[in-house]
Amino acid sequence: MKKILVIVLVLGLLGSYLVPMLLNKSENTEAPFQFGFSDNLAIKFGDVVSIPIETNGEVKKLTITFGGKVLEQLKQPKEKVSVQLDSKNYQIGAYEIEMHGVDLQGQFFTEIRNVRILSDVTPEKWKLGIMNRFPHNESSFTQGLAFSGDQLYEGTGDPNQNAASMVAKVNLKTGEIGTKTGLDASRFGEGITILGDQLFQLTWLNHTCLVYNKETLELIKEFDYTTEGWGICTDGKVLYMSDGSERIYVRNPKNFEIIKTIEVYTNEFAIPRLNELEFVNGLIYANVWTSSEIAVIDPMSGKVIALIDATNLVNEGKGNGEVLNGIAYHPTTKKLYMTGKFWPTLFEVKVLK
Repeated sequence: MKKILVIVLVLGLLGSYLVPMLLNKSENTEAPFQFGFSDNLAIKFGDVVSIPIETNGEVKKLTITFGGKVLEQLKQPKEKVSVQLDSKNYQIGAYEIEMHGVDLQGQFFTEIRNVRILSDVTPEKWKLGIMNRFPHNESSFTQGLAFSGDQLYEGTGDPNQNAASMVAKVNLKTGEIGTKTGLDASRFGEGITILGDQLFQLTWLNHTCLVYNKETLELIKEFDYTTEGWGICTDGKVLYMSDGSERIYVRNPKNFEIIKTIEVYTNEFAIPRLNELEFVNGLIYANVWTSSEIAVIDPMSGKVIALIDATNLVNEGKGNGEVLNGIAYHPTTKKLYMTGKFWPTLFEVKVLK
């Protein structure tokens, strides 16, 4: 059964946006209509919301849009009307609901509110069991880990601006760095992933994805993007990229064009600062920067399925290093590995649900 939510919140608690469309409109002229809720409305995916609208009876036409698309059009609306918003017709995430109208004198007005559609899933709480420990190079500011067959690859950053960013083959058992390619100090390396015979490495503020031959680590080509670059992973077909916000961009590996964007939410809030990403058994595991948590995300919807508490890894592995960052899944052995920036240890872990 659908749930009908009637929003009866006091208008103006957080203010509103009134945008006059005519230059001769007085700044003191009030809009002849208003929403019946404040601009911090949050609803859960699947809810059907009845949105109240009040007018002064002198409105000729109203157009209500949600997410840039027309939700409903009303001609000469009554003083109290409502429109329905069915949240299951939209992805979870942040939206604007706008009301564009003209009064009987021909003056145009716009009123805007912010609406967030939250996930309808309460995340499970998972933990990590430590199965094994391996040496990790303490000079590696880990930004990304990835496997191709049995070969472990690592991408690093350059916090001290001394040209330390690199992408390298790493010996899993010894932590020794083998074949590598470095970046100059103008480029800050970020997450990596491998698709086919190519290795993709993001840069932080350079707006560039570097593409290498995974065997030789020879640079093949570069792609441009407009956001910051943080984490990247693949499901074997497309690329998933984070930019430090709650957004994940699904990209075409052939040209790096955006296919779609998902926003990552629990049933209560967005999960920003998404960093290193790894695709594990149909789900995205994402380090949440500066935290000891890993978000487990449905790549189709952005819903957070679980939150993994990795405090035990941080307590043991951090040493003089920095935050938890770096996830690699071996699809053949089904083993999962994690580490952090400047950590002396790489952990083989088991997820405890």
